[in-house]
Amino acid sequence: MNYGTRNRILGLLLLPAIFAMGGCAGPSQDSAPAQGSAASGGSGAPVSASSASTAVVEPTLVPGGPAGPDVPPPAAAPVVRWVPIGPIGPNDPQEGRMYLYAQGKDCDRLRDGVDGTTFKDVWRAAAAVCDALRVNTGQSWQAAATATAAVPEVPANRCLELAIVVVMRGVVDYHASNPTSAVPLQPGAGESCPRHLSGLTVVDENLNPVPGLQRPGGPRTGGTWVRLDGYYVRVSSLKIDGIDSGVETRSAGDYSPVYFKTPAATANNSFTVTISDTLDVVGAAQFFYDDSGGSSGSPTAGPSSTGGPPQPSRSGAALP
Repeated sequence: MNYGTRNRILGLLLLPAIFAMGGCAGPSQDSAPAQGSAASGGSGAPVSASSASTAVVEPTLVPGGPAGPDVPPPAAAPVVRWVPIGPIGPNDPQEGRMYLYAQGKDCDRLRDGVDGTTFKDVWRAAAAVCDALRVNTGQSWQAAATATAAVPEVPANRCLELAIVVVMRGVVDYHASNPTSAVPLQPGAGESCPRHLSGLTVVDENLNPVPGLQRPGGPRTGGTWVRLDGYYVRVSSLKIDGIDSGVETRSAGDYSPVYFKTPAATANNSFTVTISDTLDVVGAAQFFYDDSGGSSGSPTAGPSSTGGPPQPSRSGAALP
């Protein structure tokens, strides 16, 4: 083999090594990858591992919603409840009528009827807040805030007035915190005077309470007149020990006290009274048979079976 032939053979053997060494060197700073090449990630070629590690990947879900993980969700829209159901009726005292005016936002009648009420400051505040909602001026809202602040403490048994005070203060407070926004009024929820039976009071034939006993009771022969104490509208059913009684009752109409005559005793020395109304009525009261209080058939008297003061009825006023 001559020298030229040997050099050609060595050159052919070294070519793969030279190409391999050239492949280890990156592209020059002046060169750009061809369109559609593997380095560019173009179509027709897979993206290399090095280019995939530096690519920007958009998340498919951001925790916490579109606003991002550190932004809390928006708060629920505020709600200010207006005057709830009483319940009251057209034959109620002036406070009942005033409550209806407040429910209907009848500002003029609210303002004109204040003098006929017991808690005048309550209804003055109601009229002032009603006017502020209607005319929506700075002066009217100042008057509403002043009238509401002037309301004294209302007794616990005046459920209508208490409901009015809570609503009026809620409206004034919302406006004070949001002076440029309309008050988001919603219909009132529930009842201001929940219907309930709280006790019994023994009365005479003229339906007047007769004091004398520590608990409501009467002779075992029956015939004792008893008043249902509490708050109710129309008693549709009076049950004794859970059974419709069929006893004689008296009442002047809706929102008026109901009286019943006790039946004769059976084997028990007492019975439990519950009532049904146009809506549910909670509570129960107990009557005791006791012949020591007087002759058969003559009424004896006692306070409410709960041992407490008379409970509210008819617009929150205590029963007579």
